[in-house]
Amino acid sequence: MKKKIAILFFLMLLILNSLNISAFAIDAESLQSKSAILINADNRQVLFEKNSNDKMAPASITKIMLLVLISEKMDNNEITLNQELTISKNAAGMGGSQVFIEEYEVQTVENMLKAICMRSANDASVAMAEFMFGSEEGCVKAMNDKAKELGMNDTSFVNVTGLPDPNHYTTAKDIATMTSELLKYNYVNTYSTTWMDSIYVGKEKDIEQVLVNTNRLINNYDGLLLGKTGYTQEAKYCLSAAAKRNDTTLIAVVLGCEDTKVRFAEIQKILNDGFANYKNILFHKKGDNITSSTIYCGKESIFDVVSKENISFFTNNNCKVEDFNLEYLIDENLKAPLSKDTQIGKVILSKDNEVLGEYELYPAKDIEKQSFFKFYFDNVVDKILK
Repeated sequence: MKKKIAILFFLMLLILNSLNISAFAIDAESLQSKSAILINADNRQVLFEKNSNDKMAPASITKIMLLVLISEKMDNNEITLNQELTISKNAAGMGGSQVFIEEYEVQTVENMLKAICMRSANDASVAMAEFMFGSEEGCVKAMNDKAKELGMNDTSFVNVTGLPDPNHYTTAKDIATMTSELLKYNYVNTYSTTWMDSIYVGKEKDIEQVLVNTNRLINNYDGLLLGKTGYTQEAKYCLSAAAKRNDTTLIAVVLGCEDTKVRFAEIQKILNDGFANYKNILFHKKGDNITSSTIYCGKESIFDVVSKENISFFTNNNCKVEDFNLEYLIDENLKAPLSKDTQIGKVILSKDNEVLGEYELYPAKDIEKQSFFKFYFDNVVDKILK
């Protein structure tokens, strides 16, 4: 096993060397943040790090995992934005950042999402945890289960808010991982990048709570997709942010900053250097028609071929699309019926005769089998008549 790992590592070094991946320009020691990381959002490749595996208090960045669980349930149609929930005494009594919802008042999922994303409201977070899982404890268990599923091995959640607890911790690397997971969905992006809004709270909905986003990157960072701030005396100032320019999406995290200005300045510095040095070359988007192929005995004789993932390669800014080669291999003599989940070929991506990746190909939709009588008419009777 050790020999196999060594060989794979050596091959990766050869590939990176052949592509002239440039070194990151920022010196880790020049950063004031105690921990930091930059990753490529598509494959979670680490581009830069500083103490990224150190276990630290994450403060309200914790709520990213809560938003992941909310997004999953929305994606599965288990909850909707206009769905209503009744606020418990426990949720209404949460301290820290809040929107002052009252016990027994009725709110919508959308208003709670706004409160979580924009004001980082603890009361709204607990309300959603109870609504989805019956209790905050049930939600915390789901958060830890999801963390294990994502390989976040240095993370332990004990609440959904990020309020201080010795057993509540994570790392910059794990935060980047759960941020990339949140990017798979788009249910919270709008609220995460909205500067100002308001909701009405109270049993009579007669109190307006003006929401001003805690993430000032919204107003001054080009391509921002989402971001989540955090602060406690134990955690200091923290921030996780994702940004996209052209086809390149990067995620940066900084933890343990002594000043709020530092977290915003350093995360911009890290992202800017990432975009200056790296790019994602996108050859085919997930679900886009790549080519077409023929099939026998189907209601359709030709069908579209797609990939279920982006066909792309992350490299330095010196590489061009024409530097790469794509070889399309489609199975011959395909016969209906054919499921859209059946692999029917692959694409091989290479550069300078070095294979960089292989991507599976599938039919764009299910192909039904043609009836015997229709097949007989089209292939026998019609030819006789001609």
